Amino acid sequence: MSLKDIAARAAVLSTLHDAIGAELKTAKKELETGLKTAKAETGTQKISVSLDEGPDVGTISLVQPKAVAAVADIEKFTAWVMEHFRTEIERKFVTSVKPGFQKKILDQVTAAGVVEWADPETGVIHEVPGVTMQGRAAYTRMTVPDAGKAAIAQAWREGRLATAVPPALAPAAVESGEGDTSKLIARIAELEERDDWLSALEAAGVDNWQGIEVAHEMRRGGAE
Repeated sequence: MSLKDIAARAAVLSTLHDAIGAELKTAKKELETGLKTAKAETGTQKISVSLDEGPDVGTISLVQPKAVAAVADIEKFTAWVMEHFRTEIERKFVTSVKPGFQKKILDQVTAAGVVEWADPETGVIHEVPGVTMQGRAAYTRMTVPDAGKAAIAQAWREGRLATAVPPALAPAAVESGEGDTSKLIARIAELEERDDWLSALEAAGVDNWQGIEVAHEMRRGGAE
């Protein structure tokens, strides 16, 4: 593969990556909103993904993470630890609970699902002050196996994703330079022109230029 081909490939992938990334962000936000609405109205938390009414290529689920324990009142939590587990206190400029002990308490409270902690040495169950159970926002999980990815790629190549892919990202648009992809075509032209200039410099013996080593060092980030 020539340098010109590599430059074109990099420009294409970079442009498509940016364009698809923006569209994907919007699509995921709409999907999450839709799934939350569906859950509230019908209890639906999982949907299948299919193309052109064909077989399913994957699934998308609304995942509701388990609530986690968090310190809501650091002073109350610290006072409790000082009273019952003084060795787990660190004194620097301020009094604080050792991070490892705090993590152990929060992890075990999270697992229990209630703000109580059972001391493994004494068996005493403590109601841990200053700690609350905090819910976490739901998120979507997309599962597309290799077969599904292959089907999507084939559908994209055949132009069958008009309802899912913006016109500017369709294969025909990429080839013709329509819409946002016109920037891609212009960028490729710039890279090709620069490649021609660099090729001319190489042919003229730029490698023998006394500053070539400095240039290599600058490219490696070792000099300015």
